[in-house]
Formats: sequence, structure tokens, C-alpha cells
Amino acid sequence: MMHSSHLPSPRRLRICLINPRFHPSIWTRDEVLAILPGGKRSWIVTGSLPALAALAPEHCDVVLVDENVEDIDFEHLGDFDIVGVTGMIVQRDRMFEILDRLRDLPVTAVVGGPYVSVSESEFVDRCDVRFIGEAEETWPRFLTAFAMGEAVHRRYEQDAKTNMEIVPTPRYDLLKSGRYMVASLQFSRGCPFLCEFCDIITIFGRRPRLKLPAQMILECKAIVKAGFSTCFLVDDNFIGNKAKAKELLRVLIDWQQANNYPLVFSTEASINLADDEEMLDLMRLANFRQVFVGIESPRASSLAETRKVQNVRGDSMIEKLQRIRGAGLVIQAGFIVGFDADDEAIFDEQFAFIQQSGIAPVTVSILCPIPTTPLYDRLRTEGRLDLSDPHVSFHPKNMTREVLKAGYDKLVRRLYEPDAYFDRLVDGYVGSPGFRRSRAAQAMLVGRERSGMGRLAELAAAALTATRLLRTLIAKRQAISLGSAYVRHWRRNRRLCGREAIPFSSFVFLCIEHWHCYVISQTSIWFQIGSSRPETLRPLPANEDLYLPKIADGRKAS
Repeated sequence: MMHSSHLPSPRRLRICLINPRFHPSIWTRDEVLAILPGGKRSWIVTGSLPALAALAPEHCDVVLVDENVEDIDFEHLGDFDIVGVTGMIVQRDRMFEILDRLRDLPVTAVVGGPYVSVSESEFVDRCDVRFIGEAEETWPRFLTAFAMGEAVHRRYEQDAKTNMEIVPTPRYDLLKSGRYMVASLQFSRGCPFLCEFCDIITIFGRRPRLKLPAQMILECKAIVKAGFSTCFLVDDNFIGNKAKAKELLRVLIDWQQANNYPLVFSTEASINLADDEEMLDLMRLANFRQVFVGIESPRASSLAETRKVQNVRGDSMIEKLQRIRGAGLVIQAGFIVGFDADDEAIFDEQFAFIQQSGIAPVTVSILCPIPTTPLYDRLRTEGRLDLSDPHVSFHPKNMTREVLKAGYDKLVRRLYEPDAYFDRLVDGYVGSPGFRRSRAAQAMLVGRERSGMGRLAELAAAALTATRLLRTLIAKRQAISLGSAYVRHWRRNRRLCGREAIPFSSFVFLCIEHWHCYVISQTSIWFQIGSSRPETLRPLPANEDLYLPKIADGRKAS
């Protein structure tokens, strides 16, 4: 019998993991980053990079390259043994460009992530190895075999879903954390619902799998150590398992209290969050500030068609949204046009509903049949799938593709006209005394009430940022149209709310946020990536009094 000391050892591997850059979109907040002080280059960390690094065995030296915060040095990529590229649907074109460059280098090129998992055929000739679906088991297995000189496969796919209770803490320490605004953190995978257009249930399943609260605390500590103060829980539906979510929240509350509330959280959840008062209260106590909700459509027939049953149960969606807001959570919402039940009137209906909802940060998408989803299969069976149009890859039932694109474009532009945006923002704030009470109680809870000098510093920082915004508007020749609108709505906010009005520092940030969304809405970029959903490109989280980080907090801006 061979003694263990004589067993061959794996050779050391040099691995580079790349996250391709995103095109500017409503999610990327490029215009916000350009105005804020501190030189941040990306709003949020793409969580796959530190997660994959944590899975690498000890014989691997891993370097993370996020093209959203740094350029790729292709000349030095040849020094690595393995170069991995991950990516979502919205990163498709850049993924292909990077993989084409890797062909000329003496490296093993591997690909994983959401897009290859739903459109594998596009990568067969573009890389050496493909990882389909989850890779907690297959990725380290491949790295060990490669280091041992053993034969490796061209394709890896796990036989079973990942046991989330044994997933290691992501390597946040390998990130260039100072270049990001927000960390990302995952608690669960999977969603119990059956939305026809969603690929989450085909990739991760309908039964949510969750990490243990103790794991989450370790990850929170690692995030704080890396220098972050804001964290987005990227769960597809944070309340997919309500009992476990509450268990985590109670542990988070204790940890936050014991550590002087080092993190502000935001997440995604289904609208039935409104029906659980205890959950809402626990989220407030754990320092959650924002939640993304997939509303999709005000039409019950469209919701029924796509099996969005949670949106049509019980009382109206407007009442549900008001309860969520009343708990102190800023709501960011997603909408879709192009369902079979939609006709040309849907665009005006969507606009009216969104204005009534009081939700300022909204995203509208053209229905997108993603491969592997029930929607994709149904449209293909019906002969309505047509990939000849890059913006609408199917034939709508009650309008032409041209009408759908034109109606969508007009709707997005209307929503981000300054009066429409600030009317619903201020009306939503004025109309929710519960929100104002909850936020005041939360500020007292986390001890963020500022001294007189602190308020002066905050005001000065906000004034400086407002000046930078004004300079940008002047350079873009928008100072009169947009600048005057911002001033007008600031005065309206003060007139309607008095002492409870949105603070000046927060309002300035809201103006920057609007400016970014306005820029995006005026370009064709909406057509390039506007139909991407948060399932494939995570919504960006919020912070502080309304839903963005305090300008005056130098620790977050620098």
C-alpha cells in the first residue's frame, strides 16, 4: 500500500476570473457615479467573482478582474493557466469579444454563469470548458483534475442542486472594494412561484435552498471587513421561505445591535410581503431600507396569463404596495409590456398605474422569452418565436412588434420626464405618513441622528454635490429644463411636508438618480438592455433616508 506522503500533489494553478463590463443601463448608475465624489467605478459587486474564488482549492492562486472597475490586460492573461469568464444575458456580446481574444492565448478558457446555462449552444466553439448551472461541486473538481494532469471534460453540470449550507464565505478580500458602492450577498436560491417568463425556476428550482444564519453572519463580517457599509441581498425572492427568512432576520437584528448597525440592507421580494406584518417589522429592525417588487402589469388578465398569481390574490396591488411602503421600505418595481393579453392601451394603463403607485424608481421591460423558460417553449410551439428582431424576439398577439417597441419607448420616456418622476416620488412620500414614522423610528434605532455640526457637514456636502450636478446639466444643455424642475419639486416637497419633508441631501441624490434614468430613457440603450430583468441583472440597492446613500457620509463616498 502506497504511503500517503508519496501521493502526487496537485501543481499550483494561476487562475483569472473575469466579469465583463455592462453596457450603460438604468441599473449601472453611470451618471450617478460620475457626479458623486469618491471615484467609484461600479455601483454593485457582481457576486459570482468572490464566490467562485472561495471555491478554488488551496493549490490555486486566484485573481479577480471586474471589467466594470478596471481594464482587462490581455497581454498578461497569457501568464495564467486558466481564464474563466462569467456573464449574464446582458453581457453576451462582451463575453463573446473576450472569448475571441482568449483563443490566441496559451490558456484554458472556461465559461460559466447564467447566460451559458440557458444558451449553451452559443459557447460550444468559443471556449474549452463549459459549466452549466450551479458549480459549487464541478468547479473545484475540475480545478483539482486539471492540476493533477488528469483528463478534464468539455462540459460540467452538477447532478444535484447545491447544498447551500456548506457554501464557503465569498472572497470579498480579493475585490478592489474601494471601487464599488455596494456589496452583494446571497441567502437563498430558487423561488416557489411559477412565473412563465422567469428562468430562475429552471436554473435554481422552485424549492428555495438557503444558507444558515451563522453562514450569513460570517459573510456580513467579511463584507464589513472589506470596507462596505451597504449590502444587497441578491435572492430571487427573499421571502421564498418565510420561516427561514424570519429566522435569519432575528439573527441579523442581534448582530446589527451588537455591532452598532454596520450594514444597510436591501433585497428583492414578491408582493405578498405586504401580507406579513411580522416580516416587515423584522426587516425594519434589521436595517433593511429598500425592496424590489416585480409588479409586471396592472392587468389581471396579463398577470394570470404569466402565472403571477401572487399579484392577484387578496386586496389590490396599490394597497399592498402602500403597506410595504408604510413599513419604511422604499419600493423599486419592475413592469413588463408585451403579454398576450396586452394591446395598445396597455402603455397608458401602465403609466397611470405607476403614477398612482407613487413608486419613483421603476423599470419597464419588453417581454423576453429566455431559453429554458416555459414562455420560450410555448412561443416556439405556437410558431411565434422569431429571433430576427433583437429587441422583440417573438410576435405579440394583439399588436405588431413595431407598435410594441414604439409604445414601450414612449412609455419609458414619459415615466422619466421630470414632472412625472417627481410627481409620483413626492406624492408617494406625502401620502405615506407610515413611511415617515417608520424611517424616523429606524433612524433612532440605529443611532444615526446627527449632531448640529454633523448636519452642517451634511448640508455642505449636499451643496457641493448639487453644484457638480448643475455643472453636468449645464454641460449637457439641460440646466434650464431639468434644473428648474428639480428646484420646483424641492419647493413642492417642502410646502407639502414641512418639517417632515425629504431632507435636502437626500433630495439632491434623488435628482442625480433621476438624471441618470433620464439619460438612459432618451437613448436606444433601453432597447438594447431595457428588457433585462433583475433575475439576470440585479437591481441596485438603496440606503439612508430615502433610497440612496447619504452624500455627506464621507466614509461611503470615498
